[in-house]
Amino acid sequence: MLFEKSVPKEAREAFRLDSTAGILFGVFTGLITPFLGFIARDRLNSSALLIGLISAAPFIGNMLSLFYANLMQGRRKMPYATWPVVAGRGLFLFTLFTFTPLSFAIVVAAAQLLTGVVAPAYAAVVKEIYPADRRGSIMAYVRVGTTFAMFIATLLAGMLLKHVSFRYIFPAGGLVGVASAFAFAGIRTQPVDPSEGNIQRQQPFHFLSDTFAIFRHNRQFMVYMIAIFIAGFGNLMLLPLYPIFQVDSLHITAAQLAILTGASTVAWMLSYPYWGRYLDINSPVLATIINMVISSLVPLIIFASGSVWMLLPAYVILGIVNGGTELAYFNSILHFAEDGMETRYQALHNFLLGIRGTVAPFCGAALVTLFGSIGLDVRYAFLVGALLFFVGILIQIIGLRLSGDKKAESM
Repeated sequence: MLFEKSVPKEAREAFRLDSTAGILFGVFTGLITPFLGFIARDRLNSSALLIGLISAAPFIGNMLSLFYANLMQGRRKMPYATWPVVAGRGLFLFTLFTFTPLSFAIVVAAAQLLTGVVAPAYAAVVKEIYPADRRGSIMAYVRVGTTFAMFIATLLAGMLLKHVSFRYIFPAGGLVGVASAFAFAGIRTQPVDPSEGNIQRQQPFHFLSDTFAIFRHNRQFMVYMIAIFIAGFGNLMLLPLYPIFQVDSLHITAAQLAILTGASTVAWMLSYPYWGRYLDINSPVLATIINMVISSLVPLIIFASGSVWMLLPAYVILGIVNGGTELAYFNSILHFAEDGMETRYQALHNFLLGIRGTVAPFCGAALVTLFGSIGLDVRYAFLVGALLFFVGILIQIIGLRLSGDKKAESM
C-alpha cells in the first residue's frame, strides 16, 4: 500500500483498510458527486429550489448528527460510522427509477442526508486508530488514494454520460460506495464498557443544552465557529448557483465538467501531503485562515468568467483548499476539544454546519430568483459570497490574535 512505510507500525493495519475504503469511496464520489447538479439541471431541467434541496441535504444530516452523537455515547462508534453510510449510498440504486426532477431530488437528498449524520462517529474512530502527532499526515496519505480514484472515475463518468444514462452509472457508483463502507467497518476498534454508556447518554434536550454550553467555557472555539459559519455560509450559498450558471450561462457539457473536476481532483490529491505535514507542525486554526483566504478567490474568478475554460483556475483552487479545509477543520476540533469531549465538539461543529448548509443553498436559490426578477445576471450573486468570505476571514484573524496560539505566531 502506497505510503505504508511512512505510517507507524501500530497504525498500519487500520491504514490499509482505511486506504482501501478511501479508494472505493473515491470511485463512488467520482462517478456521482460532480454530476448531481449537472444532471438535475441539464438532463431533468430541475428548478433552483430542487437543486437547493440536493445541495442542502447532506447538511441536514450534519445538523441531525448532534442528536446522533448522543445516541452513540458510551457505545462502539464503528457501527454508527458505517451503517447510515451503507443505507445512504445504497439509495443511489433507486436513481434507476428517477424520471422526474422531484423523484431524482428526493432520492439524492435522502441518500446524502443519511451519510451526513456520521461525522462525529467517524471523528471518534479516526482519533482512536491514529496517533495524534501523525494523524494529519496519515489522513492525507489515505486521501491521496481517494482523490486519485476520484480523478479516474470522474473522467470515466464524463465520457460515459455521453452514451449511457445516469440511471445506470449512479447505481453502479452506489454499489462501490457500499463496498467502501464495509471495508472501513473492518478496522478494529477498542470495546466500550456498556455501563459507561448508561451514564453518558442523556435526554436529547439536556444533551443539546450541555453541548452548546461548550461556547460558554471555550470562547476561542466560539469565535472560531462564528468565523467559519459566516465564511461557510457564503461558500454554501453558492452551491446551487454553480450548475445553474454553468449550464444556463456557459452551456457546459458533461465532458467539460469532467475535465474541470479532474483538474480540481489532481490539485486536491497533490495538496494533501503538504497539508498533512503542515498540520502536524502548525496551528490548524492558522491553516483554516489560509484556506479561507485562498477559497475567497473562487467566487471572484467565477464572476469574471465568460467561458467554460475560464473556470479552470477556480477548479484548481477548489482542489487545493478541499483537502486543506477538511484537514484543518477536523484537526481544529481536536485542537480545541478537551479529552473525552471530542464527539461533542465534532457534533456541535456539524450541527452548525448543518444549519448553514441547510439554509444557505436556499438563500442562493432565492438570489437567483431575485436577480432574475430585476434583470441582474446570476453571476453577481458570487460577489455576495465573496463578501461573506472576507467577513469570516477578518473575524478569524481577530480571534487568532486574541487566542495566544503559539503555533500561529508565524502568521
